[in-house]
Amino acid sequence: MAMHVPYAKPVTIAYPDVGLREPTVSRCILGVARSVLGAYLRFALGFERVELRGGDELAEAFAGALSGERRLILAFRHPYGDEPQLLSWAFLRGVEREASRAGVRLPARPHAVFVHGYEVPRWGGAPIRWLLPRVGAMPVHHSKMDSAGMARIRAAIEDGPYPLALSPEGQVSYTADGVPRLEPGAARLGLQAADRLAKAGRAARVELMPISVRYRYGPRARRSLLRLLARLESFVGVRAGSAGEPVVGRLERCLEAVLAEAERQYGLGPADAAGATDGAERGVAARVGAVVEAALSAGERILGIGRGAGDQVERLYRIRQIGWDRVFLPPEEDPMSVSGLRRAVLDRRAGEAWYAMRHMELADFAWYLRSGPPAADGGATSGPLVEFAQNLWDFANRLAGGAISGRREVRPKRAVVVASPPIDLSARLEEYRRDRKAAQAAVTDELARSYKACIKELIDEERG
Repeated sequence: MAMHVPYAKPVTIAYPDVGLREPTVSRCILGVARSVLGAYLRFALGFERVELRGGDELAEAFAGALSGERRLILAFRHPYGDEPQLLSWAFLRGVEREASRAGVRLPARPHAVFVHGYEVPRWGGAPIRWLLPRVGAMPVHHSKMDSAGMARIRAAIEDGPYPLALSPEGQVSYTADGVPRLEPGAARLGLQAADRLAKAGRAARVELMPISVRYRYGPRARRSLLRLLARLESFVGVRAGSAGEPVVGRLERCLEAVLAEAERQYGLGPADAAGATDGAERGVAARVGAVVEAALSAGERILGIGRGAGDQVERLYRIRQIGWDRVFLPPEEDPMSVSGLRRAVLDRRAGEAWYAMRHMELADFAWYLRSGPPAADGGATSGPLVEFAQNLWDFANRLAGGAISGRREVRPKRAVVVASPPIDLSARLEEYRRDRKAAQAAVTDELARSYKACIKELIDEERG
């Protein structure tokens, strides 16, 4: 597949920062959402069925939260990308259905307000910027102080009329069969809220409810998978496979081609791959690890920020934050009211930041391809195999300079949403007051165990 135009349109000028109104909940907008979300999931996102498990528990939790008796944080897995849209339907419509089935009385129509990164309305465009604050969604920065954003989130947990929904993974994790990384923010916010409510003499307990999401693909998705695979083979320049050839072998050829191109991009060889893991790993994991490190270093070098502290994910967040802050400028650096020279410099910085973020995007995605394709023991359209094919396309897309808008989905798909028993954070206040970090770590570990137990149960079910 020839590439005659940029995969994503480059940024060449700096812009004033996007202005977001203070989040509020419009009942009119929620009414429209309740009417159209089902059709949107089916026709725009390709869901043919959504199964909600743990509905009794979820309905009870919502009933308590909507009445003010409980303060509820919905901690959802984020392995695919479109969980917010899926869960918006689950919370707006699915909870009502489950409550009716279980005989649970809801004191108000259900809804949950989501937390999102500040970068979402920046890359999401005007429709997203218009919609998010009108459904109560609250922005927050990942890698710089954001006292206003955190105060808004704390107020929503302690006094808001709806539960708060956030992803402890911090961003899309692109892996449904594991829990690669959880940030401690959900536990920290919940425990802080429980402590303040208790000190204020308020009886409402604070709960953290794990929400797991898993997609499944049936025989009808095979044609979509083969189309994606053929497109990938053409794009990366490998021999086209036949429809009857095992999917795993075709993916392995594509993976090798993409990895080799990435290594050429960064001037990497076998020694770089071995050094990236101190000789502890070999093969795909070591090669991908070297690409991730090289891409992050390239992004940091373009921005002129140095390596900085923290692990690779924290470095990635830093590149993203600084990059977007150079494309969308604060009021004191309004590009519309500076000299011609200053405007030219700001435009150049914005363009450099855009290219730095292309390296960051590649590092972000390569992270999830540290092993070869899974065995197709669940069939040619097993979830892990489909996931790997989609992620490999995205790896090639990011190497070409693309972004999430270039993702290609296999459809149709079915979603299983699982609400697990909530973690009572108010019951952990003694432990929290004794050692805050240890208490936060314990809650985060329990959250991870809940996710992993759900993953295991669903995988066992799929394997029969």
